Amino acid sequence: MLKEVKNVFGRTFYRVEFNKPLNIIVAEWYGTASQQDLGKALIAGLEMHEHTHCAYRLNDNTNFSGPWAESVAWLEQVWLPRAYEAGIRYLAHVARPNSFGETAGEVMMMGKIGATIEVRIFQDKAGALNWLKAKQETSQRPAK
Repeated sequence: MLKEVKNVFGRTFYRVEFNKPLNIIVAEWYGTASQQDLGKALIAGLEMHEHTHCAYRLNDNTNFSGPWAESVAWLEQVWLPRAYEAGIRYLAHVARPNSFGETAGEVMMMGKIGATIEVRIFQDKAGALNWLKAKQETSQRPAK
């Protein structure tokens, strides 16, 4: 299952895909987008989680330079309740060091989002995938 969202210039800036074999939803951001574009993309991602009830999300911002920091309030008020209801429990946020994406990830991790779902920031996609796989293994172990 794959969805793409285009920005106001008709360019794809967001791809979200349910990787069924890994049981992870991977969202990849490219280029730039307006606040309105960000909202459209985040809703598309939520819809995929609502359809699959997948608890694991990888958010890759390494190729994106959008205004994430300005979106955190919207994420907390609008996105988070729907995300939690859809089943998201683990969010791996990948961003370049010293970027807006990294700053936004830190704000999410320390704020209301991080208090509701487990958020970790990574500098590479492989580390993020490994963390999500480890979380899957931990959550599937029977309680002692």
